[in-house]
Amino acid sequence: MRTFLISTAMATSINLLINLPAIADEPGKLPAQMQLTRIAADKWRADYSFSEAISRFSMPAAGDYRSTAWKPLTSGVRYQAEPSAQPDQQKDSYILDQPVRQLSFEIISYNGFAPKNYAPNNRFSDGGAGIYMGFFDGDVQEGGKTRAMNLTVSYQGLSGETVIPPPAFADAERSLRAYAYFGPQKPAPAGAARLVLDPATPEWLAKLILDTTSTMSAYFSSTYQRPLLRELVLMISVTDTSTAGFSMKGGATNGQITFRLSGKAMLNEHPAIRHLVQKLVAHEMAHIWQENVNQGGIGDEPAWIHEGGAEAMAVEALKSTAVWTTEEAAAYQANASATCKKITRQSDPYQYAYACGLQKFMNMNVDIPVLWRSLISETGQSGQPYSEAMLGSVSQRLRQ
Repeated sequence: MRTFLISTAMATSINLLINLPAIADEPGKLPAQMQLTRIAADKWRADYSFSEAISRFSMPAAGDYRSTAWKPLTSGVRYQAEPSAQPDQQKDSYILDQPVRQLSFEIISYNGFAPKNYAPNNRFSDGGAGIYMGFFDGDVQEGGKTRAMNLTVSYQGLSGETVIPPPAFADAERSLRAYAYFGPQKPAPAGAARLVLDPATPEWLAKLILDTTSTMSAYFSSTYQRPLLRELVLMISVTDTSTAGFSMKGGATNGQITFRLSGKAMLNEHPAIRHLVQKLVAHEMAHIWQENVNQGGIGDEPAWIHEGGAEAMAVEALKSTAVWTTEEAAAYQANASATCKKITRQSDPYQYAYACGLQKFMNMNVDIPVLWRSLISETGQSGQPYSEAMLGSVSQRLRQ
């Protein structure tokens, strides 16, 4: 499967439908369609069509995104926030006065971040925009029953612009956990990947991102001996260059990498920024190869497996391609080891996943590419996610 890229210079708009392989619905899932249309530079319209009339539409909460940026266009619809003591149980709901099969929303650009979640919008200085599609899925009430949706999405852009949908997966829900791009750019080749780069990116940083992306994608493709199942697109946007410092937020979604840059420190070349960007590109690309399977991959197992694993894969890639010197790689590993000694999984689960995860992989004394080639093959064949049990059995086999 691959991501579809469509662009046109004609005066007609673009209408793209992701045709996913036919799969049997899970019991109880309600078939639904949605078209996301860009109707103005900072405005979209989401038109839902349900196979049965619904009385309620609920989605996992995303901060104040929906209360501030979403406006129901269908009459007789009211918004209701549903708090919960469990953050992952909080919802944004739309209550309907009468059951309907059609439901429409107008959505304006939103510059904030959903707490501990993806940025709903990544805006580019040339008018382009990345829209996180995971915030459009949810469940509905139909006939008094709560049902998940089997949602298929089509995309329509402004006249003449490029539209890049999320990478297509057999699992329609998984296909939505990524960004759709609307804008003037056509992705530029970058090794085994393609790159949409904000023109506001400083020249030195743009060159660094392009060079690192090309080098890392070529390395992972060659070393892990698995052609990508989906075309890899990286989207780099710049939010501002006036605030202090430097920020690079984002990461890998399903078959895609997005970064959102900000801060005036990026205007001038700086070794610390160079080092950080190189590591982040390599780390997120490692996740792409971890997920380069038809089934299996990253699941709900401890985060140190995939995050520490991506750290180990990234350091090995940077060292093997001479993007980092042997001394720089050793210094990074030593810093991770020092950090790990100061924390526990309970005291700092975020740092634990990265620093202690890297330390755990270093302690296995197994060649990292050999180990991860075996793990990727194992999860692809079994359909089971990466786990401590899988890691233990594969590493033990390789040491024999």
